[in-house]
Amino acid sequence: MPLLLNFAAFQLVWFLSLQGAGSGRHWQGSLAFLAFLGLQLALSAERAADVRLALCAAACGLVLDTLYVQAGLLDYAAPLPFAGIAPYWIVFMWANFGLTLNACLRWLQRKLWLAALCGAVGGPLAYLAGVKLGAAVVTAPPVVVYGALAAAWAAAVPGLLALARAWRRQT
Repeated sequence: MPLLLNFAAFQLVWFLSLQGAGSGRHWQGSLAFLAFLGLQLALSAERAADVRLALCAAACGLVLDTLYVQAGLLDYAAPLPFAGIAPYWIVFMWANFGLTLNACLRWLQRKLWLAALCGAVGGPLAYLAGVKLGAAVVTAPPVVVYGALAAAWAAAVPGLLALARAWRRQT
């Protein structure tokens, strides 16, 4: 898939997910993700790796975002299917991120230290945007919440990129 198209589709899904969750249309980002997934699979030379990465990223997001809720750090708008766990729409957002790992973020696969730095900065900024769009509420001191997010994303991004690189070599 062309890198610019991958990046633009990722950004569109990200925005529609947050805007939708914050305005009572929690489903709109998930529908956009499914369209992006179809496009990615149609254009990708690494379909199997892309699917595995999307599933791994989704699992990572389910665990981490559930921990944030359980630890009293964040509350999400549209906490579906159950309060107390990560909402489905944010799990789809993680899968959306997974579709970038072999495409527009491929260049980071050999720079894991930079990936950790990007995760430590970009992860909290993405959640801050979600808060501003009404998709989430910070329920603990912001320094604690954003510090926890920075640590988690500093580990998750290079970990997922390392998987992407390993699975790409297998195909």
